[in-house]
Amino acid sequence: MDVCLKKIQDGIIDGNAELVKNSTEQALMQGIDADMIIRTALIPTMEKIGKEFKAGDIYIPDVLMSSRAMHASLYVLKPLLIETNQSKKKGIVIIGTVAGDLHDIGKNMVSMILQGDGYDVIDLGIDVPAASYISAILRYKPDILAMSALLTTTIGEFKNVIQAIIDEGLRDRVKIVVGGGPVTQDYADEIGANGYGKDLFEAIEVANKLLGNKEGYFNV
Repeated sequence: MDVCLKKIQDGIIDGNAELVKNSTEQALMQGIDADMIIRTALIPTMEKIGKEFKAGDIYIPDVLMSSRAMHASLYVLKPLLIETNQSKKKGIVIIGTVAGDLHDIGKNMVSMILQGDGYDVIDLGIDVPAASYISAILRYKPDILAMSALLTTTIGEFKNVIQAIIDEGLRDRVKIVVGGGPVTQDYADEIGANGYGKDLFEAIEVANKLLGNKEGYFNV
């Protein structure tokens, strides 16, 4: 394996964003294309991290650092991916944390890995009211709306957003995926969501299944 690709892998595992960014730039200068970097360095490394996370061998802080390091590579590659892989884009995802909730670590990780998996992601941030989700749906025409809530006091906002979407006649235009600490599959079913991800890797799997994308970079 090329030295630069190995450095990218090591940097992601160690959560060293600067090393990953520099090594990605070096790989491109050496003539290694963006697709090769993703397929050879990013994919297998994130698959390994995903398996370790599911096995309980590593924890959220470790995954967050690795995700940020991976994102440093994607930041360098993004202009090239937009230019050369536009036809390969899987879909558009709007993501946000619901009104009243200021947590964003999980949302940010899902956003990063969705981008790495070939989706265009519009991140609305935290404390997002129903009206903002409606505006974003009308503007961006997403395939998926992903919402996060980390508090038992804010998960009820999912219902408000979904009802607002129904009231606007937009429900059949977008798939809705929910997640967060207090959320369960039963609750997702109760509020009429199309999917539920209990962790960031499952969220990617759900998105791929909903849109018929059987192969994903980070499906594990």
